[in-house]
Amino acid sequence: MKLQRFLAVALVAVFTLGALSLNVANAAGTYKISCKNDAYGMQLGSDYTSVAYVYDHGAAAGSTGNAVPDNYRSYLIGGPKSTYDQAYVGNDCIYAGSGDTNGTAVVAADVARIAVNAIVGAVSNRIDMAYSSKAGSTSATGLSFTTQNDGVSMSANKIIGGLSIWADMANSDFQNTQAFTGIRIDSMKFKGDASSYSVGVDKQLGKAIIGLVVSNMDTDIKTTFNDGTYKQSIDTYGVYVGYRTGVFQIDLGMGEGDSTIDTTRRDLGNDATITGKTTADVEYSNARISATFSRGRFSLIPNASYRTMTMDIKGFTDVRPDDTAANIDNAAGSNGLGQNLFNGGVATLTTTDDTIAGRSVKTKSMDVGVTLSANLGILSPYIGMTYTSEDTTAAVFKQEVGTDGNDAEQLGTNYTSSTHIGGGINFLLGSHVKGGIRMGTINGRNDWDEDYIAGNVSLGF
Repeated sequence: MKLQRFLAVALVAVFTLGALSLNVANAAGTYKISCKNDAYGMQLGSDYTSVAYVYDHGAAAGSTGNAVPDNYRSYLIGGPKSTYDQAYVGNDCIYAGSGDTNGTAVVAADVARIAVNAIVGAVSNRIDMAYSSKAGSTSATGLSFTTQNDGVSMSANKIIGGLSIWADMANSDFQNTQAFTGIRIDSMKFKGDASSYSVGVDKQLGKAIIGLVVSNMDTDIKTTFNDGTYKQSIDTYGVYVGYRTGVFQIDLGMGEGDSTIDTTRRDLGNDATITGKTTADVEYSNARISATFSRGRFSLIPNASYRTMTMDIKGFTDVRPDDTAANIDNAAGSNGLGQNLFNGGVATLTTTDDTIAGRSVKTKSMDVGVTLSANLGILSPYIGMTYTSEDTTAAVFKQEVGTDGNDAEQLGTNYTSSTHIGGGINFLLGSHVKGGIRMGTINGRNDWDEDYIAGNVSLGF
């Protein structure tokens, strides 16, 4: 990832993004006990129990009127023995919104969208550069997809039997900016970066291009909503075909692959790190069509495109570390917690892991846009605007079983549409070196910030 960033910076200056406010997670729960400590069950399941009988090893004879030996007496929380009303029934663990949700349920669909943009964007750029090289001029569509844009692109054309080999590397930064107050308040705020590379081989057959591509994308996300992380690596292989007439150009592609996912989040009770690991199967497809209308040095290029990716995530286990007696407040004390929750001062340290169900996420995007370019010899500047309509699987939060003080839970961000405004300059140095730089911004996508600057170079032999 660092190498890719370095290569990108070598071509273009990096945008300086606005400073982001930092959110400090709340402190550990009242007694620093895991939310799934086996010592108690009143916070488990789907119901919040505010009144319950608790085992009381130290109860005095007649304290509850039960006709049982002293060592087996119980008392009612909120009952006559107010001295023991300290049993843990607070909101530290009964809260179950995004703060107690694994990252796959919240960010996986956005990662799928970023991945298909990266893969398809690299292939589309390759096709554009191949046709531009064949034409022997700097004119090119300048079309690109949102989120992932080319950092460095290199190609060696017609080296063996008419086959060309090309490579493309990229990186981007993104963030969901939904309002965030604290980890126990519903939110889906996160930010991260993605780096990708694609390697392909293709051959031009008259006006057509047929090729194979292998791609990889790595994401590293800070999931603010649960004070955790989400890291995913996606590997795919696919095929693509392009065809260009004097005015129209069309390209299609499809592929599949697999992925590994690693997540962390914070146990709201004891601040321990919960870890999870799983795999996913992915498949994608895309189509694009554009037309070029030229008058003198200027070209107008209307375009439309479609792309989709499905990611099937396998079920897995979120592992919660066991509690440590030394870290639990009053674990061996004489108050209500020490005597009742931990069986007379003997702490129960084991915890129950969380079972995370498998899920399938999907993203679909339709773009309609127009690009205006000018051929000025060795330089070809262009500007463009694209409107995107998308359907991406919504985030899923756990439901609250207690109250966090909000009248209503904050819902996940609903992404439906956005506009992409950008521009750049392509260049031609002699007959063998072509490239360009471009920049742009994404607007209108709810709770989303995204800007990019990128470059590519094509070497012909």
